[in-house]
Amino acid sequence: MATVDVTRLSYIYPDRARPALTDLTLRLDQGLHLLAGKSGSGKSTLLRALCGLVPHFHGGRFAGRVIVDGLDTRRAQPVELAERVGLVFQEPATRFVTGTVTDEIAFGMEVAGLGGDQIRRTVDEIVERLELGPVVGRSLDRLSGGEQQRVAVAAALARGPRILLLDEPTSQLDAQSAEGVLSWILELHKELGLLALIAEHRLARLIGAVDRILYLNDDGALGAHGEPGDVMAAMPYGPPLVEAARRLGVPLPRDPRGREALRARMDRLPLLPARAAPAGMPRLAAQGLHHAYNGVPALDDAGLEVRPGEVVAVLGRNGSGKTTLLRCLIGLVQPDRGEVWLAGRRIDRQPVAQRAKEIAFVPQWPSAMLFAESVREELGLTLRNHGLEATSAGEADRLLEELGLADVAERYPRDLAAGEQQRVAVAAVLVGRPAVLLLDEPTLGLDALSQRRLGDLLEAQRARGVAIAIATHDVEFAAAHADTAVILEGGKVAAHGPAAETLFDHPPLRTSLQRLTGRPRPATVSDLPPGKEDANAHD
Repeated sequence: MATVDVTRLSYIYPDRARPALTDLTLRLDQGLHLLAGKSGSGKSTLLRALCGLVPHFHGGRFAGRVIVDGLDTRRAQPVELAERVGLVFQEPATRFVTGTVTDEIAFGMEVAGLGGDQIRRTVDEIVERLELGPVVGRSLDRLSGGEQQRVAVAAALARGPRILLLDEPTSQLDAQSAEGVLSWILELHKELGLLALIAEHRLARLIGAVDRILYLNDDGALGAHGEPGDVMAAMPYGPPLVEAARRLGVPLPRDPRGREALRARMDRLPLLPARAAPAGMPRLAAQGLHHAYNGVPALDDAGLEVRPGEVVAVLGRNGSGKTTLLRCLIGLVQPDRGEVWLAGRRIDRQPVAQRAKEIAFVPQWPSAMLFAESVREELGLTLRNHGLEATSAGEADRLLEELGLADVAERYPRDLAAGEQQRVAVAAVLVGRPAVLLLDEPTLGLDALSQRRLGDLLEAQRARGVAIAIATHDVEFAAAHADTAVILEGGKVAAHGPAAETLFDHPPLRTSLQRLTGRPRPATVSDLPPGKEDANAHD
């Protein structure tokens, strides 16, 4: 039986003062384990320590001992550990080293020096066993997010490891694709008898399936480790049903009986009035947008309207056109036809630089827009580009504080965790006081507390009259903050209307509370009446 033994593990990255992991001791036996913790708490670092990338690849100061399936990670090299441990990174598309599905699966075996006949047999076996036949022969960059995740898992399993590590495997997937990938991983876990450790922020997707939860504190120390219900009670945040129970002062819903008790309690609540979407002329509008990639339509007569003080959520499955729509609005993609209007004037032929004076855009992976030597300097670049240095001296510090970035203000942005980079990018565009804010998957890599900070910041921007459009798979965040939902299917607008009702009308997009109650509202914990959070009710 595969096991992991970690004894007093502490680790500091090169040129860092603060440890990423602190005096960590734990044992993992065969089973399915969930790794939880805030952004920057050391989850990705722990996964890298278990496969030897820390410290062999990253360097730094390493103390303690890690024994993985009988191998000491300080003595064994990563190529040797790869026979026992498979790692799937957070961004699989950026980690692929080949161009096709079969080449990617074969790569690790080629590095290990296995013979060609053995590699071909193993690839064929994996493709058949993991039902990857439909994507064989296709280019990796032509696969959907869910298909890329499946290929990444297959490549990690190619050398027959007994331990599988996954870093945010569903972070960039729509609800249906995420459910498919997680179900597949659960089947592999049972069929192959793997010890699996999954780092994930969206806890609701896994909470009912895992054997144990491992929670890391902010300083990379072990906060709790044990049965899901016990760890959830010890954590400062949890999935929506846990947060709802805390808001209402009732016991945590640890089983079907607990969920039914919570549902009954919610049925007796008075329904708070829904927030009305702002009226008036839209600040940003698009209509009839059409764009194709290599002859395949990504947008087909699509459009939207966003008014001052309004938040519009654009939802849909991977490949439905969400990102392309936002890129057409900012000008990074030139539509084949259609119109884009800003404050009553047509801008679809304006260059990006001109639009960016009034429209701020944060892409799905914000590292592409981080160039400065420090987080503070990222905000300074925006201020200088907009001529606001003299009038916004305190604005940068305020934003850094509101987004929980004050402690990393002097750090190099690209060295930060993915969730921290996301917040840096948002702060870097907001400091320029845009009239319109476009965010592509803004909660990617963010823990629940960081999402609350981001949500509070968006609410403050809404109050200032900023028009906000968000492309997202995160239905909980959309329901909590959006006035309006636009749902894309195959590049077309399939639905448009009030956020809670529109999400409820599309069952795969329903929130946790909507699924529990069978009603459009309350859609999120923010819809519940203010209550006294009873800490004693956690047990």
